[in-house]
Amino acid sequence: MEPLTVTIEPTGFAYMQLNGTLNDENFEQLKANVETAKKVVQDESGKQGKPIGILFDLSNFSGTYNVGAMLAMKGLEEHNRPFTAKSALFGGSAAAQVAAELTLALIGRDNLKMFATRGEAEAWLAE
Repeated sequence: MEPLTVTIEPTGFAYMQLNGTLNDENFEQLKANVETAKKVVQDESGKQGKPIGILFDLSNFSGTYNVGAMLAMKGLEEHNRPFTAKSALFGGSAAAQVAAELTLALIGRDNLKMFATRGEAEAWLAE
């Protein structure tokens, strides 16, 4: 399974899913996935003619990561900033949510929030 996947939902949101543990073994693949995600979001924003919503699923993320993975995810967020209206994270174990909260604190954006469920995340993105 890829460490990070991205697709465009029928709603026009980008759906990203973080999978497994992010460590030295899959770091190169994660970096390649991040580059793909950057392109998908930028292209979709251009296609829609406006910044888009990001729906970020942590349900399959273990919460374990290395520093390089955290910096890669921060780089993804920084690149996507001009192309993103709002980002909603949801799901995951307690460890995954703590990892996400640490990354959110590092990023420091108002339009990036954590939710317990996909439904709550989608509702916030649709506002």
